[in-house]
Amino acid sequence: MVAVEGRICPGCGTRAKAKWEFCPRCGESLANAAEAPRGAAAAAAAPDTMGADDDDDAGGSWKGFAGAVALLAVAIVAFVTLRHPGPPPDAGIFAVTNETPPATPPARTASKKGSEAFNRGLGLLTDGNVAAALPLLAEAAQEDSQNALYRHTYGRALWLANERDAALLELAAATSLSPDSPVYWTALARAQKDMGRNSDALRSFEQATSLFPDSVDILKDYGTLLARLDDRQRAASILKQVADKRPADAELQQEMASALETAGDGANAAILYRRVVDTVPDAAIARSRLADLLVKQNHPTEAVAVLKEGIDGSNDNLLYRSLGSVLEQTGSIAEAVEAYRQYVARAGDSADAKAIAQRAAALERQLAARS
Repeated sequence: MVAVEGRICPGCGTRAKAKWEFCPRCGESLANAAEAPRGAAAAAAAPDTMGADDDDDAGGSWKGFAGAVALLAVAIVAFVTLRHPGPPPDAGIFAVTNETPPATPPARTASKKGSEAFNRGLGLLTDGNVAAALPLLAEAAQEDSQNALYRHTYGRALWLANERDAALLELAAATSLSPDSPVYWTALARAQKDMGRNSDALRSFEQATSLFPDSVDILKDYGTLLARLDDRQRAASILKQVADKRPADAELQQEMASALETAGDGANAAILYRRVVDTVPDAAIARSRLADLLVKQNHPTEAVAVLKEGIDGSNDNLLYRSLGSVLEQTGSIAEAVEAYRQYVARAGDSADAKAIAQRAAALERQLAARS
């Protein structure tokens, strides 16, 4: 049996590493690519991209550029995503998940020296060896300082090395050299957001969304930043756009509903929570939040019905607690006590069970005092 060490790209015939999902030369998906044998057979099967010096692909071909960007996105999305400044750095800020941005104009033609350094550095960065990749990517960026891809990639490596101020300069340089790239603007916006430079981040997100208006991923980040900054009207508009782009995605609907609540748009949040429970009837959190909003909108009967429907379908403990709260708010004290008791009986080891039991006892004393 011949050992396997990679895959053959169906688009250009390039040999790529087995763990890669996209061809680094043409950007073609490798999901269904044929396996590449190890050793002498590999040389006959296909060219090896990682050792090739192809100046045209390094800077002059838009396919080469798109492939390199796709490869970096795949390599980095596997890192843990954080949303606050501080180590470890957030590699996930660079990924536009499950989306294909518009083709970016090709980077400037690279020199042979810059291309060699970049290809070696990119390989190391893809393998997670940031420390070894940094000097090579720095060399490429210095050798070909007008190459947007090189500056962008060097900036990402600096970010992963937790050199954030330097990373920001390189990411910004890439947007100046290639201002029509939504990928570059998004990376810059997310870095600025993580560093607390919110005004700059908003401007960068505006550029990114104008270039890639159909991106759910970018719009979501833009809208949540607006909500965080209390720009409620614009936040609500954008978050609703995000939800409407994928109405069957229950997880996205719940995330956007929560963000809309934060932005003060309870009416649209309720619409999205309704979508969630219609799609996933046992989604207890969405059902509880919907009921709470219905009470605030003066629809208590509907709120109770929403929770009882969920209890009949899933019997989730959370729904008993939520039902008790709604019934208490609407003055149905005896029923509220019963719901609270049910919750404590089912979730006695939960953190709030003692407080809920005490609340039920207090309500019982109120009932006794009235009789």
